[in-house]
Amino acid sequence: MDVQSAFKKLDISLRDLEKITQHVILSITDSDGTIVYASKGFCKLSKYSEDELIGQNHRILKSEYHNSQFFEDMWKTISSGKTWKGEIRNLSKSGNPFWVYSIIIPLRDEQKNIVNYASVNTDITKEKQLDDKVKELQQELIDQNTLYNDQLQEKSEELVRSERLATIGTMSSRIAHDLKNPLTVIQTYADMLNNSILDTLSPTERDRWFRIQTSITDMQRIIEDVLDFARSTELKKHKTSLLKILRLAVNHVRTPFGVHINLPEKDMKVPCDERKIEAVFSNLLVNSVSALDGPGEITIEFSSDNKSHIIKIKDSGPGIPQENLDRIFEPLYTTKKTGTGLGLVICKSIIEQHGGTITAENKPTTFTIRLPKN
Repeated sequence: MDVQSAFKKLDISLRDLEKITQHVILSITDSDGTIVYASKGFCKLSKYSEDELIGQNHRILKSEYHNSQFFEDMWKTISSGKTWKGEIRNLSKSGNPFWVYSIIIPLRDEQKNIVNYASVNTDITKEKQLDDKVKELQQELIDQNTLYNDQLQEKSEELVRSERLATIGTMSSRIAHDLKNPLTVIQTYADMLNNSILDTLSPTERDRWFRIQTSITDMQRIIEDVLDFARSTELKKHKTSLLKILRLAVNHVRTPFGVHINLPEKDMKVPCDERKIEAVFSNLLVNSVSALDGPGEITIEFSSDNKSHIIKIKDSGPGIPQENLDRIFEPLYTTKKTGTGLGLVICKSIIEQHGGTITAENKPTTFTIRLPKN
């Protein structure tokens, strides 16, 4: 029994059906899924004419939104004689997606065989769009809330760090000042040992004297690091030769036998605080010499791009372990037996005061400084 015969039996003509269903989104297929009837409401929503739909499979509206399992389950349900209900995303002739809530009802003949499937639909496109918009806004709120929480956490941690560092800075400054005076006395008396007295010392005693001098130098450096960390002075910037600053720094670095420092051939004029940038260079060069722990090379390179002057300090040492590389700019973090963990922190602070950045990487170990051109 075809659909017209079924309607005839019910004493309903297709014309009468159109009158009843002119605002209803209705389609009817044969048992194979081929469309045999489409209401005006269905045509209006799908943008296809009735002639374009009749004889076509419902796949003409497929949007690729649903997977194959979705349609397999649908077909399994209706072909077994059960009613299927669900939301379907279709694609109109104009290429625009539309959503319907669909009820697909199997229609049987007198022998109880399924001859047609009637699909009664409700347009829920606006509701789905609104739902998607609500979900989008909810996700935006979640993302913003997560971002704000992260920023709040970061600011809180930064505030705690600042307070701790301020306390440490005050205490360290007092201790450093208290140590500086007795250390000066030790240095003075050690320097009073002239060559004639040193010549009378045994090799063991002379070695002890040199150890005292080395220890005094190490202590002076530590005290200066602590004081530099504790005090914050205003930058005195003027345009100066970067190579000149670098040479001054190299002169203050003890270079063991076998260590060679390669200076850049070309110079750059950089607006900076000469004394502070020299302190940065000195600190980085001392670290490089220490990292070599024997013969090796340290190479300094100058370059620039549209925004920055770039300084790279490389050494041929074994590199920095990754777990240390992630933390080397943290205050009080050090892997040296005599280090304070303040040297690189001071370097970072000075460079950031200049509006620049400092980073570190391996292969080879390279510290990269970027200073703004203006």
